This record gives sequence, C-alpha cells and structure tokens, in this order.
Amino acid sequence: MKIGLLIALAIATFSLCATQPDWNSYKHKALVFQKRIPGWCTLEKAEKMMELIHATEPEICVEIGVFGGSSIYPTAAALKYFKKGVVFAIDSWSTQDCLEGYTLEDPDFEWWGSVDLETIYLDFLAMLNTYQLTSFCNVMRLSSQQALAHFTDGSIDILHIDGNHSEAAAFADVQMYVPKLKQGGYLWFDDVNWISTGKALQCLMDPERFVFEKERSTDTCFLFRKI
Repeated sequence: MKIGLLIALAIATFSLCATQPDWNSYKHKALVFQKRIPGWCTLEKAEKMMELIHATEPEICVEIGVFGGSSIYPTAAALKYFKKGVVFAIDSWSTQDCLEGYTLEDPDFEWWGSVDLETIYLDFLAMLNTYQLTSFCNVMRLSSQQALAHFTDGSIDILHIDGNHSEAAAFADVQMYVPKLKQGGYLWFDDVNWISTGKALQCLMDPERFVFEKERSTDTCFLFRKI
C-alpha cells in the first residue's frame, strides 16, 4: 500500500515538474534574466519581441547586430517556449566592420575601436549555453553582406535590423534583407531616433510596402509588417 502511494506521488510530482509553465510566468522570468545580458535592448522592447513571437510562432528569425545578445536572448527564449523555430544571430564581432562608415571624429569610432569584441563574442556563446538556448540560435559570425546568401527570398518570418548605424550600412541592410522577408513578415528597425538611420527608416515608411505597427513599436524601435 505504501509502495503504491509512493509511486503515485512520484508520478504526480514528475507530471507537475514536466508541465509547461504558463506564458506570462515564463515571460516574466525570462525578462528578469534579460537585464543581466550586455547590450542596449530595453525591457519594453524585449517584452514586445517576445509577445510578437508568442502571437506568430515563427520558424525563421534573423537578427543583424548581436553584440552581447540582449535582444537575441528574449527572441531565443520565446522560441524555446514553443520548442520550435530558430533565430540566426548575424554579427562579425569585428572592429573593422563596426568602424565602417564612421569618421575619426565620431564618438562611435572611438568607442567601437576600444571595445573588446572577442570577449563579448565568447561571453555571448557562454550565455546561450547557460540558458540552454543553443538549439534555438544559429550563430553566424559574418557580416550582414556575407550572411545574405544563406537566406532565400521570402524565407524570413521576423527580421531585426540593429547592425552598423552609419547611414550607408543601415540603408544597405534594409535594401539587402527586405527581399528575404516573407509577405506578412515582420521587421524590427532599431534606433530610429538616430540621424544616421533616417535614410533607411524613410525607405521602410513606404505605405505601399509596409504597415507601421505603431502599437507594437517603442520610442526608439519601430515594427513594420511587409505587405
């Protein structure tokens, strides 16, 4: 009798532990951890990125410009919740690529020239392992141009452009990757308040090509849906 009771209790305990947590509890826990990861993704943006994945359950996500992974983390964590999909993390972690398009007088030139990108890269890989996200994140240590050939037109469900913010580089990322985004797919464009991203943003504000998702956007990161 006692053995049967213990077995029943063990089964019940295992079932409880194996139960998928509800989405809001899972999201809240993920956002607590997100604060610890290097980068500039705000809590508001991280939550909205997770909510978009919750609403659309994408198969292929792409992020251009990863740095420490503060916006890759909420994306991969949301994919992990559904146990499907992958985010391609594109970043060369190269000083030369980061400096492209900036003049010597630009404060960004000095900052990117002094940061230890190799350590940032290794810490990013360690973070993926720590939070068991490697199955949901394909790390591509390439420039956005080098990675382009890996994606067919109309294949990307959610695209996040947050790479080099010089005018030429930001505009080039939009021009290169918009064709890779599927019809009805979503595009996050970060740092819309920078003067240097204005040309690329103007391209995305075309009502014949994109719907501006105002309610899902933040003050500095806009979301667009491809028509």
